[in-house]
This record gives sequence, C-alpha cells and structure tokens, in this order.
Amino acid sequence: MFLKIRNKTGAPLDRTARLYLAVKFFSTLYFTYPIFYEYASQAITPVQVGLFFSTIGVFGLIAEIPTSIIADKYSRKFCALAGMSLLLVAPLIVFFGHDFSAYMLAALFYGLGRAFLSGTLEAMVYDHANVTKAAYRRVNAYEITYGQAGILASAAVGGMLFSFNAALPFMVEAFTGFLCVVLIFFMQERYKDGHVKSTATHRQHFFRSVSYLMETTFLRVIVLMGVIFSVMLGMCIQFVNEAAMIEYGFEATTRGFIVSGAGIVVLAILNLFLLKILKTDIARVAYMGFGAVLTYGILSVPIVPLFLVGYIFWCCLNATSSFLRVIIQDQIPASHRSTILSNFKTLAILVGLGASTATGLLVQRAGTPRGAYMVFAAIALAILLPCTYWLIRHLKNESTGVIA
Repeated sequence: MFLKIRNKTGAPLDRTARLYLAVKFFSTLYFTYPIFYEYASQAITPVQVGLFFSTIGVFGLIAEIPTSIIADKYSRKFCALAGMSLLLVAPLIVFFGHDFSAYMLAALFYGLGRAFLSGTLEAMVYDHANVTKAAYRRVNAYEITYGQAGILASAAVGGMLFSFNAALPFMVEAFTGFLCVVLIFFMQERYKDGHVKSTATHRQHFFRSVSYLMETTFLRVIVLMGVIFSVMLGMCIQFVNEAAMIEYGFEATTRGFIVSGAGIVVLAILNLFLLKILKTDIARVAYMGFGAVLTYGILSVPIVPLFLVGYIFWCCLNATSSFLRVIIQDQIPASHRSTILSNFKTLAILVGLGASTATGLLVQRAGTPRGAYMVFAAIALAILLPCTYWLIRHLKNESTGVIA
C-alpha cells in the first residue's frame, strides 16, 4: 500500500517519505485505547488513572524542547528511534506491572517517547534531499488519511482483542511499535544541499528557535491562529463534545457509535472531497478560518441534527489541523526546524492548561456545554476570521504552494 504511492506526475514518492507514511499509520494503532480505563480500573482508582494521564503530559512537556534540540543538533532519526523504542515498552510495563508504580513508570516512558518523536520525523522528511515542498504537501495529505485510518482500525479491533485475551491489545500495540522502529531504521537521514546543523550552545539554539518562530508578521499571525485553533480543538476533545452528547441524552453506547461512525464519514469526506480541493495554502487557510466559525456556530444551536452535522464538521477540522504546521514549516530554517515545531506545540499546551480550567468554569456557569461552543464561535469570529483574511491577502502576493 505505502510502496505504491505516487505523486500527480506519476513518479513515486521518495522511499523515506513512504516509510514515514507507514510509520504514521502503524503508530496510530492504539489498540489499548478503547479498553484502557476498564483494564486500569481493576488495579488503580479513577483518580490514579487521571494522575497517570497528567503525568504523561508533565513528562512530555518537560522533555519536549530538550529532545527537539538534540534532534536538530545531532540526529533526528536517532531521536525518533529512541522515542518509538520507549513507546513500544510502555504498554508492556502497564500490562505486566499492573499497579500504580508500574503506571507511573509507563507514564514516564509515554511522555519521554512522545517528546522524542514530536517534530522529528516530519522535520526529517521535510528537509530530505529528495522531498520538495510540493511533495511534502502530498505526504501531509496521505498522512492525514493514514492517521485517521489507523485510529479507526485500532478502535474497532482493540475491544475485540481484549475480549479474546486481556494481554492481546498490549502485546499487539507493542508489536506495532517494534514495527515502527524497524521502519524508522530504514529511513534515510539525508538532507538537501546546503543543510547545516546548528553549532550553537543548547541555550542559544533554543532562544534562536523562539526568535525564528516569531520572526515575521506572517509567522506571528499564523502562530496565533494555529495556537487558538489547536486549543479550542483540545478543549472539545477533553470534555466539551462528550458533555454535549450527554446533555442531548445519548447513552454511552450511542456516544461510541457516533464517534466511530463520524470517523468513517470523515475518512470518506477527506478522500472524496476535502483533500482533493484543498490544494493551496490559501484554500487551506480559508477552510480552517471560515470552517471554525461555521462549525462552532452550528454546535451552539440546541438542535440534535444540527449538533451531529456540526460534530462531523468539527471532526474534519480536527483531522486536518496539521495544515497550519505545514505552512509554518515553509517559513522557518532547517537548522532549527524540530525545535521550532516543538516551541509551537509547547505554546499551545501552555495556553491549553489555562484554557482547560477556564472552559470548565464556563460550562459550569452556563449550565450547558453549548456555552463553550458559543464562546469558541465568538473567538473564531473575532480572532480567527481576521487572521484568515490577513493571511489570504499575504499569500496572494506569494507563492500559493500548489501540491504537485
């Protein structure tokens, strides 16, 4: 499947790009996701489950930037191998340990593993000698499809594996992690002519990466739009969407059906429609800006059919949220690419930490999750829409980044 991928000219994508797509598919096979809480609650309390996930976030946040500096200064491939190796061990620690100390150790592995992987492979592929900007946009489109397919496949299969044997989801997830390690091993870390690794100290490298991320007005606007867009998506993922479904009277089984069904519908929409028409940066920026206003506006209306339509739109936005990262990549130097991407992610996480509490208070005060949707719609109208207008005007005077 991955070896036959070709671009529009008929030439196959570079082997490293195809291996990257295979990694993207297999690394999203979270077979333990649909059964994790049920399994964990046999040994630890719900509070400890929450602490487990919080610990993953804390370790990941602490290691995010240091690991990206290592990737830029030394080897992105090494960091990717290290990250995936940590991630393949984590589910085995959970299964064989199955007590609170084992979960905390697994949280360390999950957090560090994700930090080592964050921004490394995509930076390595973007800067690869045989991958042009146009080809990378094609890779990004495939990446969205394979990522969504992997999530759907593991959600459907994870429960079935668990019903056969409690060990299977953990073992199979570890095996797919090992497969990813093998795939990454065969990727080539070969950069374009003129690529120079940073020779600055770690501290200087970090501060330069921050300045590069905010160097131009265009980058400041796209970062502002990207952070707000990501944070609002994150709030919906955390609890707003589920709270809305509960308010509309959907039982747990029905909610699961809606989530999985929406995933299938979105996968079809992406491949039959969205990814075929969103071929330029202008189209992608317009889609995300106007799409956010439309989606959160629809979700604010207390009508069940409209909520379901809005939820499908929201899933489409969530699946294609990487569009803005690709545009950022075009504007930053290769020598600091991994660190700059990690800075962008860290900024979104830090804003999200405060937004989580604020959103919770908002829903509590309003007495309905629709209060959050209405505020998100207002933010999209007041901030994202002006950003979209400015970016489109700017991009019209620059190259449009048409996918080859």
